[in-house]
Amino acid sequence: MKIHRAAAAVAVAAALALSSGCSATSDRQAPTSGSAQANLPAPVSARSDEPSSPIRVTVDGATVPTDAVATDTAGVLLPPQDVHRLGWWVDSSLPGSGSGTVVMTGHVDDVKQGKGFAARFSGLKTGDAVDVTTADGHRHVYHVTRSVLADKESTGRDGLPVDELNRRTGPETLALITCGGPFIGPPLGYRDNVVVFAAPA
Repeated sequence: MKIHRAAAAVAVAAALALSSGCSATSDRQAPTSGSAQANLPAPVSARSDEPSSPIRVTVDGATVPTDAVATDTAGVLLPPQDVHRLGWWVDSSLPGSGSGTVVMTGHVDDVKQGKGFAARFSGLKTGDAVDVTTADGHRHVYHVTRSVLADKESTGRDGLPVDELNRRTGPETLALITCGGPFIGPPLGYRDNVVVFAAPA
């Protein structure tokens, strides 16, 4: 289900602050019930017939499919339950559009599924490449420009850069969002959100 942009302006902040099921476990350590959340909630599925809708994302040589997702009636945007997929916010910009922010989100891990694809986000550094393939077969390359660690409970400077995530004008930007920081338990799951920004190559 899609909602109007006016309502969506606060959706990303609410959604990603409440998005759970992420953790900061290491590559060699499987998440446990004390460090990751189980029973990940289902996202709101969406559909896009746009030829430039993203269908795959490649980070550090690994590729995963993407699903179109929307915010719910409470303004919550949740990633796919499968931690080996990413969600593209259907109300954000399209890759290759030349303007606005393309928003992707994913879970870091899950008790049963293990480590998620989005765990790679926190390891990205300035200049690293992120490839996005769209339904029309085009490959869009972005280079990381900066990363932000945002406190989920903050609405100030330490919180999510909501205006930037909701932007539909100005230079095209890719935003990769997941959870980070220490596990603090329900309902937030993890204290922070990791937001990685990247610009077209």
